[in-house]
Amino acid sequence: DQRDADDQAVAMVAASVDYHRREGKPFWWAHFDRLQSSLDDWPASRDAVVLDRVEVVEDWDKPPGKRSVRRVLSAVGRHEPGMSFGKGEGGGFLVYPSPVPVSIEAPSPEAMGATSTLAVTEAEVVPGGRLRLTIEERLAKGADEHDDLPVAVTVGPGPMVKAIQDALLTLASRVDAAGGVAALPPHPGIEVLRRRPPRLSGLDRLPPVVDGDAVGAITAAVTGLDGSYLAVQGPPGTGKTYVASHVITNLVRLGWRVGVVAQSHAVVENVLDKVVKVGVPADDVCKPKTKHEDPSWTALKDARAVRGFLDEHRAASRGCVVGGTMWDFCNLNAVDDGELDVLVIDEAGQYSLANTLAVARCTSRLLLLGDPQQLPQVSQGIHPEPVDESALGWLSAGHDTLPAELGYFLERTWRMHPAVCEPISRLAYAGRLRSEESVTLGRSLSGVEPGLRVVTVEHHDNSVASPEEADAVVDIVQGLLGMPWRETPDGDELPLGQDDFVVMAPYNAQVALLREALDRAGLGDVPVGTVDLFQGQEAPVAIMSMTASALADLPRGADFLLDRNRLNVAISRAQWLAVLVRSSVLTELTPHTPEQLLQLGAFIRLCRGR
Repeated sequence: DQRDADDQAVAMVAASVDYHRREGKPFWWAHFDRLQSSLDDWPASRDAVVLDRVEVVEDWDKPPGKRSVRRVLSAVGRHEPGMSFGKGEGGGFLVYPSPVPVSIEAPSPEAMGATSTLAVTEAEVVPGGRLRLTIEERLAKGADEHDDLPVAVTVGPGPMVKAIQDALLTLASRVDAAGGVAALPPHPGIEVLRRRPPRLSGLDRLPPVVDGDAVGAITAAVTGLDGSYLAVQGPPGTGKTYVASHVITNLVRLGWRVGVVAQSHAVVENVLDKVVKVGVPADDVCKPKTKHEDPSWTALKDARAVRGFLDEHRAASRGCVVGGTMWDFCNLNAVDDGELDVLVIDEAGQYSLANTLAVARCTSRLLLLGDPQQLPQVSQGIHPEPVDESALGWLSAGHDTLPAELGYFLERTWRMHPAVCEPISRLAYAGRLRSEESVTLGRSLSGVEPGLRVVTVEHHDNSVASPEEADAVVDIVQGLLGMPWRETPDGDELPLGQDDFVVMAPYNAQVALLREALDRAGLGDVPVGTVDLFQGQEAPVAIMSMTASALADLPRGADFLLDRNRLNVAISRAQWLAVLVRSSVLTELTPHTPEQLLQLGAFIRLCRGR
């Protein structure tokens, strides 16, 4: 309580050094616990497949052009909805029973052993709720061939983070060498930690948005940053990517070198697509390790090729855009310290402070874009300081909308009809979000009132799966399917199709039940998934199955189900109609904390429409 902003910043820089090690601890605890337990004691999990049957399809051999001996296995095991195994995924473990082959490590003589030299080349769900995998297993260098067969497959720990850890350690060393709080080194990430208003050169305050021109105001603010950051909060449908692409284009035309980073390749590549579409030449936009089949920008082989791209543009005094993940921007072979004029962090409402500090090494300015009122990044570790908090969440400091002195709030949504927007605005944005009626009022779904509709269903004793709600969802879809839908005022009316819906649930078990019910009804093209699957997407109709009969019976507690951010994401997918399907007695719970009281009250108010 006695810390000032500088004290807090130093504490968080120190805590960030071991952030990734702490995040990895739960995985390794679970991994070694499995190896020292009986297979019969393994809980049902999306991270592990206990194998019923394993066959050798191709025995050990060294294929032409390959460096290691390998074999191919066909395996079948139990399948849990939402499993992490898919074609082309590697980095997992093959688990062998004791006594294990001599070339495979085990934590103790009595424990099972595991090897990570494998790749899943085929994966499919087969009748009976089983998962069939084709696995290519490689021998470690110098290991002997063996005839043993694995009994399980588990997921791996994720990619190596040494470069990111090195970037954080370098920053901590700089802070220590500067004398800590006495003289913090200039660094845009540290300015974020301080929560101070952006430091500007030649401006006494952030430029105002005039006549709705957020692009102009944000461009002027970024060019005025002095070793600092700018935050932009963009709620659903407010055109965050549109704003980002136009701001980036303006900066490239000024000769700036711009980086774009996010949690996923897909998010980065979407921004790059928009930048090229706005007008930046494809030769001036690049990204290594592309996931695009036919990118509109320049695809580079690897991060090292970024070095040549930047050198070429520097020599020609041309602005450019480099996209990538945090591994690319922490790679000293790709981007030098402070080399970029600005780094844009997209989805910064889900981007942890520790990773923000790491990628900031390559730039003198940060532009943070996102929305902390949507689903956060999942954190696994326990940290001494809130370095797992998102960058925008930290700056918002509990406020529904970003404080005006720290950046900009995009207040107009082009997605939601006013009747959908209004409850979302109350729930998550302090009433500040409004619908762009010149666009949203031009849509129509004939015979269907726009807004948030609550459908109550009688059921009892359900926690993570509800067949009653699955049936209700099928009825809702069938009742709306084929209704005349007009997306623009001058557009044609077209029948509402199956892909004009998104159906969501909070639990994978309910997702599986919904999929089965819709498939039986001939609605196999209706998209179904957990809420996080559809974050960033939109549809004329969004349906959320709350699933649980009563909050008191939930295995993960009411906090998860009634999470305001999850409800925000679910409802705000809808352009015209959002439907909440819930038990009639769902909210019969006595709150035990002030936070639980507020959460329950917000949900009841949402359902009552006031």
